[in-house]
Amino acid sequence: MAFKLLCLLVLISFSSIYAQENECNLNNFRTSGLVPNQIPTVPEHPMKIEYNGVSVTCGNLLSTKETQNPPTIVEYKADKNKLYTLLMFDPDVPTPQNPTLADFRHWLVENIPGDDVKSGDVISSYHPTAPPSYSDAHRYAFAVYEQPDGKKLDDPYEPNNRTHFDHKKFIEDRNLHGPIAGNFFYCHG
Repeated sequence: MAFKLLCLLVLISFSSIYAQENECNLNNFRTSGLVPNQIPTVPEHPMKIEYNGVSVTCGNLLSTKETQNPPTIVEYKADKNKLYTLLMFDPDVPTPQNPTLADFRHWLVENIPGDDVKSGDVISSYHPTAPPSYSDAHRYAFAVYEQPDGKKLDDPYEPNNRTHFDHKKFIEDRNLHGPIAGNFFYCHG
């Protein structure tokens, strides 16, 4: 009986440590400068983002190798009867000290039912992270916005190119609400 109790305590300890390591502190959006510079407000909820088992935890460091393909898990608190827009962008192009090409749009999906990203309309396919080797680490942010009245956006957004993406103007033009969820990581070349 004592052995079972000891095993249970060890399991609970490891579970607690794992949960703490994979927890997203949304206040990191402010300390990173993403809020208010790129995102108007701190997201309401964290997003669960994983790249082949590697979790994104609101400011951890991932490698370009880990982020070459789209995330394998994208989950967030959503109403399955509403539609959402997912945006991933890099505000630090070409360098955080000189972001003359920012924001770089890495991924844009509209008309997502609930958190079923695969069922949304891909406007900009996933573009791998690629910060230059001479640069400090870049921030890569994910933000989910609720679409107005939960309605499908029928007027397709026509992106010209991925650089100089005006995130705030896009939110305003599309009348998006939120962000209702978010997460971000750092990456350097």
